[in-house]
Amino acid sequence: MAVVKIDNINNTMINSKLLLVITFISICIVYYIIFPVEKILLLIKDEYILYGIIFVLFIIFQYFKIALKDKLLYQFIPNLNYVNIKSSVLFFLFFEAIDYYSEDGFKGMISLWFTYWLYGVLAYFLTHNINLYKNYNAYKKANV
Repeated sequence: MAVVKIDNINNTMINSKLLLVITFISICIVYYIIFPVEKILLLIKDEYILYGIIFVLFIIFQYFKIALKDKLLYQFIPNLNYVNIKSSVLFFLFFEAIDYYSEDGFKGMISLWFTYWLYGVLAYFLTHNINLYKNYNAYKKANV
C-alpha cells in the first residue's frame, strides 16, 4: 500500500491513516508547547460524546472486518484510503481563518484542533463502515 499517490501535480493523495497519525502527533506537540497540562486535559475531557460515537463506530468496524475476513473487498467509495492533500490543506486553512475570528485569536483557534481531529477519525470510521456494510450486503445477497 502506497503512502502517497500522485496522479498528476494537482491530485496528490496521502493515505488517510497516515494523515491522522501525523496530525495527532503534530497536535500533541503544539498543545504541549502552547497550553499547560491542565488545559490539555480539559480539552481532551470535553469531547466525551465524540469518544462514545467513535467507540461505537469502531465496534461496528471490527464486526464487519471479522464478518468479511478472507473475502475480497470492493471499494464502493472511490479513493477511500486516500485524501487529497490540496483539498485537506484548503479545508484546514478555511476553518482556521473562521476559528481565529470566532474563537478570540490564536489560542482559541488551536484549542479546536483536537476536536477537528476527532471529527476526522469519526469520518474515517464512518466512510469505512459504509463501504464494509455495502460489501457485507453484497456477500449476503450472493450467498442467498
